[in-house]
Amino acid sequence: MPDPSVPNGDRSSHKETDTYRLRRILAHDPLSVDLVSAFAGDRPLTEAEESLLSNLKKSRGELFCSDLLYAVTHQYFPPAAADKLWEEILRHKLDVSKKLKRNVQIIVATLDYLTNFKSDIHLPTLVNEGHIAEIVKMSMRDGLTGLFNHTSCYEIINLELKVYARHGTVVSLILTDIDDFKAINDQCGHQEGDRILKDMAVTIENATRDSDICCRYGGEEFAVILPLTNAHGAAEIAEKIRMEVKHIRVDSYTLTISSGVASCDEKTTTARALVNKADHALYQAKKNGKDRVVII
Repeated sequence: MPDPSVPNGDRSSHKETDTYRLRRILAHDPLSVDLVSAFAGDRPLTEAEESLLSNLKKSRGELFCSDLLYAVTHQYFPPAAADKLWEEILRHKLDVSKKLKRNVQIIVATLDYLTNFKSDIHLPTLVNEGHIAEIVKMSMRDGLTGLFNHTSCYEIINLELKVYARHGTVVSLILTDIDDFKAINDQCGHQEGDRILKDMAVTIENATRDSDICCRYGGEEFAVILPLTNAHGAAEIAEKIRMEVKHIRVDSYTLTISSGVASCDEKTTTARALVNKADHALYQAKKNGKDRVVII
């Protein structure tokens, strides 16, 4: 049965490239530089790698060559341009390897071609892949909870709203605030407060779907971005989070949260507008007695 929260029941026909990459950049991305290098002929592919690449070709379709180039350069090339460019780079790799009488690996051939022949990259710097991942993690993640941070939250909302503007695919936002957190902090201490925030992060991640993006918005406030989900679908998840949070151990307190839920529409087309809308719903939840979910 189609998901009622998804327009036309379709969850896969529209993929915003920047959104896709931003979501996966800290996750396990199977298309590593080493695998691209093997795919380009720098070493033999194992059977498992051949199977993985075959599946990636099918699942990514016209974006496959864009992904190959992105893995090497961390720069996006549109599908049509990427197909042609990948073939040109392979020919360049072969030509240079013949001239030097040794194999020139794909990362060197790519950077050489894009820098010296196409001028698509200026002043390239080679950085260890693990180092890049660590830099990205530090810049995009909250240090205490490991969730996406305030800045990343806005970046991701804006990317999802671009998809909405292009394809009409709705995105919703949950803003959640721990009730009476200051009193808990004052009575239990800041170390216990930090432990509660970390437990909150785990609880929220466990209560949401793989497609949802969980963020620490600031202080004791959390945000969940729900692509391809209407307000009622988001409210169901917010209610699930509300119930699960009650299981977090906090001395004599029963931990409760208040949540505001909002979706984009013709009048809500910016990250700031969507956050303000959800924040107004959160305010109503607090005003009406806390420990509840309010939709606007």
